[in-house]
Amino acid sequence: MSLMRKTIHGVSWTLGGRQVQQLATLFITALLAKLLNPEDFGLMGMVTVLSGMAMILSDTGFSAAVIQRKDLNQTHYSTLFWVNIAIGLTVSALFFLLAPAIALFYQRPELEAISQVLSISFTLSALSSIPQALLRRVMRFKRLTIIDTAVHLATGTVVVSMAMMGFGIWSLVAQPLLQQSLKVVMMWWYCPWRPSLVVSISALKDVFRFSANILGLQYLQYFMNNLDYLLVGRFLGAEALGYYTLAYKLMFVPIRNICQEIVKVLFPALSRVQDDPRALLDGLAKALRSTCYIVFPMLMGMYMVADVFIETVFGERWRPTIEVLQVLCLVGLVQAVITVLSVMFRAMGRPERELRIHFARLITMTVVLAAALPFGLVPFTWSLLAVTSLFLVVYLRAVGALLGCSLRPLLSAIWPALGVSLMMTLCLWWVRGQLAQNAMGGVNELVILIVSGAALYGFGVALLWLYYRRMDQSLI
Repeated sequence: MSLMRKTIHGVSWTLGGRQVQQLATLFITALLAKLLNPEDFGLMGMVTVLSGMAMILSDTGFSAAVIQRKDLNQTHYSTLFWVNIAIGLTVSALFFLLAPAIALFYQRPELEAISQVLSISFTLSALSSIPQALLRRVMRFKRLTIIDTAVHLATGTVVVSMAMMGFGIWSLVAQPLLQQSLKVVMMWWYCPWRPSLVVSISALKDVFRFSANILGLQYLQYFMNNLDYLLVGRFLGAEALGYYTLAYKLMFVPIRNICQEIVKVLFPALSRVQDDPRALLDGLAKALRSTCYIVFPMLMGMYMVADVFIETVFGERWRPTIEVLQVLCLVGLVQAVITVLSVMFRAMGRPERELRIHFARLITMTVVLAAALPFGLVPFTWSLLAVTSLFLVVYLRAVGALLGCSLRPLLSAIWPALGVSLMMTLCLWWVRGQLAQNAMGGVNELVILIVSGAALYGFGVALLWLYYRRMDQSLI
């Protein structure tokens, strides 16, 4: 199978699987929101910020090296696996010992026990890291999708059952542990590779520089993605973080389920043509267009139905989430483009360039978000949009310089989907006005808006396809 066919096959499987997972996530989140309190989500969000930092360390960037490097062998894979296990065990022990400090930082004593239980997840993650990277290296995305979907559905069923039985926040705590445990079992079942009893210092040195840059990059990226959680939880409280967490989860569904899945396929595919700038630009442009066509209408549609959706699905007590969700949808539009652009640095073996951008972005975010905190949750979210938009420009210029091209081909890949999505949004605004005049609300209004939005966007894309066909160009 050619590289192009493998890439298309991989994207099809990952996106298809993610759509199933996305629907399941919305259903599970809605059920948990009715069964649990906003404070439960907030408390889990507090400890998740710190556990996520530790989770990155348990991988140490080795997975990216396994995917990107062309010259690795069994000695490299085995060495990286055993070193990962040792680091995973160390991180688990440290997180367990630091649990009292985590509870003290947030001034919530109940976080001590939660942190101690979650410490197990780092060792479980290390067990599946290298087998998963090897499957991605050879682009076995069908197997990976089957594993992820099965784990997602099974875990969701158990977690909702626990919440219904009255386990409260412990049902949320069980979720990552169940996911990691099931993932370990299924990854080793599907992956034919087995480690040898060997640890080579020279093999470790071969990938250390690349992995160290990736590790630093992942840490900075994680701090950027979770700085808002950390600040809101520490200074605005668990309830505010609960509202913010729900809004962010709903916004992040398209980013996680589409952008990140496309990037997972794009990374190994572009790594294979890393010495061909023309092929890299063509592949990146197609990935940008595909991502924008899917993600932009979802986020703009969510922006338009946010109030009806929150009140109908989650209930009146989640109303403070509405305006935060709307602003985060705009953040998501920008972040979707950045997510796809970022793969270019790793595919070309130049993660140090993105590392410098991330460092500048983290400093800027810290200053701006901290200054916005006294004004409340909504102004805080608007400040996040401002910083994200600023660094989209930085990313576009950096990728253009890396590929030796102007911004025109990159912007040309974005504007068609943006234009059609804006058209859909304006039409939905008119539809909402008509529904308000007829005093229609609740489920009926939500269904009409969703169906209308899908039809309007489909019509817009059809017109765009006819235009490109007349100009003898491809929509994608």
